[in-house]
Amino acid sequence: MPEGGLEITFSYYYNISLSFSERYYYMKRIIAVAVALIIAVFAAMPAFSADSGAPEFFENERNIPNVMVADEFRTADTAEYPDAAGEKLLTIDLVSDTHIGSGSSSSYLRAGISTINAEKNEIDSVFVSGDLTDSGYDSEFSECYSILKNYTGENMITVNGNHDYGRWSQSGAMRPYAIKHRNEFMGISTQKDYYSTEINGYKVVVMGSEGNKPNSADISDEQLEFVREEVREGAQGGRPVFVLCHWPMRNTHCERISWPIIPGGALDTSTTRKLQNILGAYDNVFYISGHLHAGLNGRLTRLLFRGCCVEQHNGITCINVPSLGKGNHLGYTAKGTGMRLTVYSDKAVVEGRNFYTGEWLDNYVYEVSLKNAQAAVNFEDMPAMLPETPVLPGDEEAA
Repeated sequence: MPEGGLEITFSYYYNISLSFSERYYYMKRIIAVAVALIIAVFAAMPAFSADSGAPEFFENERNIPNVMVADEFRTADTAEYPDAAGEKLLTIDLVSDTHIGSGSSSSYLRAGISTINAEKNEIDSVFVSGDLTDSGYDSEFSECYSILKNYTGENMITVNGNHDYGRWSQSGAMRPYAIKHRNEFMGISTQKDYYSTEINGYKVVVMGSEGNKPNSADISDEQLEFVREEVREGAQGGRPVFVLCHWPMRNTHCERISWPIIPGGALDTSTTRKLQNILGAYDNVFYISGHLHAGLNGRLTRLLFRGCCVEQHNGITCINVPSLGKGNHLGYTAKGTGMRLTVYSDKAVVEGRNFYTGEWLDNYVYEVSLKNAQAAVNFEDMPAMLPETPVLPGDEEAA
């Protein structure tokens, strides 16, 4: 018997030996999954109809009685929904985990782009935060980007996720396709999976995994130093900065509930601490992720799991975008789901949206306080995307 715990052996087709601590660990994970499934079923029963037939476009009247306040999340409560007093700085539609190549995901993305196009004059940008494809095949990227190119507004920014690098035994093998299609769409030529750009004078920093793990992210110190310099530059004068990464930070957004057993639900603890130190040094920094398929979260999820899709930690506004193409595990679970982020000088408001149907999800509205966020200036003559091709450390060797 191994030292330090009770050994238990299962013998039918196989033998497995687990210590007491290992059994306890896996039992907690299994129970968490079971509870999450029960909550998902009862909390989102109306959402299941979105899977059937063509979308019926909702033009629902807005009825927002209150919002969920995410200021330093763990002390959060709800508040009346007031009009923002500050100047509106930026409006962004948020989409993630489109998973083209999986089932009917392409129809959800096409309908979503149609919804966004109908309101393109109301927004400044669209962020697509990873897992564009289901397996990273060249054909999947071609289909995905052909749909995204139907967007007729400005400033769409894409991020690569773990599925985009290839699945399981093929993990990492599809990276050349992910980089090639991303570069063609964004008009850049770096072989790194991280880069920066600007929207109307506001800095956007895109992060990506540099390893070949099937679910997890490998973030080098070199990449973190790049993030540090770009955020420092972008945050000057109190301007908001947006950091996009497919993976959320550790211990945010119900990560251990939504992704309980297989490793890779979030950035590892060491990377999270380093990144929080970098981002937390500045006011009005947004960290926007996907990956978890954790849905839009209401009061039940917040009460039971002390987590939410919009949280604020150490002054960093963390937003986890639900899956548009493959469904979600918690809260509002429907496919087609995303968010609209509106940034004011005094607060940010995140509104749940079903882009497939066009419905505003007024029970899922969140706000966070900002610290006198400042408008960008002198950006009128800047191009919509990168003013010039970025050259990052290591590009010369890869050329």
